[in-house]
Amino acid sequence: MKTADKTIKPDSKWDQNKFSSLPKPKLDKASIPIILWNLFPVMGVVFLGWEPESVFICYALETIIVGLFNVFRMLVIHCYGTRDIKLHDPAGLWLIPFFLVHFYGFVLIQLGIFFDNDLFQTVSGIINQRSYLIALAAFLLKNTLDFTMGFIYNGIYSKRTMRHQMFEPYPRVILQQIVVMFGGFIFDITGNGYPVLIVFVGIKMYVDLMYPQIIALFLAKLKPGKMGLH
Repeated sequence: MKTADKTIKPDSKWDQNKFSSLPKPKLDKASIPIILWNLFPVMGVVFLGWEPESVFICYALETIIVGLFNVFRMLVIHCYGTRDIKLHDPAGLWLIPFFLVHFYGFVLIQLGIFFDNDLFQTVSGIINQRSYLIALAAFLLKNTLDFTMGFIYNGIYSKRTMRHQMFEPYPRVILQQIVVMFGGFIFDITGNGYPVLIVFVGIKMYVDLMYPQIIALFLAKLKPGKMGLH
């Protein structure tokens, strides 16, 4: 009597890298500033003695600045967008206060989850240190360049509606909320912020490199007829 061959054969799908199906960012000269920029807070931990947990504050500060510059973008679109775009975007300026309340509500929740009741004390202590003010100035410079060169000079403002622009920063804050909550859980268990830092920076770098593709796909799905567009 022959016994059935119970040898487990490896699943052909499992033989492949599980992450091979993930979209891969295009690495070129334009990727270098993004990579260096994401490594900047890590350099602060390695060379300036920052605590790993404080890197989350740096990224939160960047998110706050991104939201502010998104308001500037919406204003430019409202004032100088092409007539065809404006005809499809009758909402007007009321979207700006809505965005401010909604977006910064997400940011406050993110900070509150990670820093609990010490949020304001932690933020106050960080922004009073010169090294963090340097980081804040660098964030401002980067976003100013993105706004002037990437958005205005390249004419992006003429191709978007205010509704489209309003949603552009949300992938960033949603990603940060997920990673910060997960990171806070790991930190509570291990008491070590370095693994959280490595995971967070790695994921954020990947998303930043993929961000142009993510936004292009997202905006392509916001077609006229959705969300009140005509």
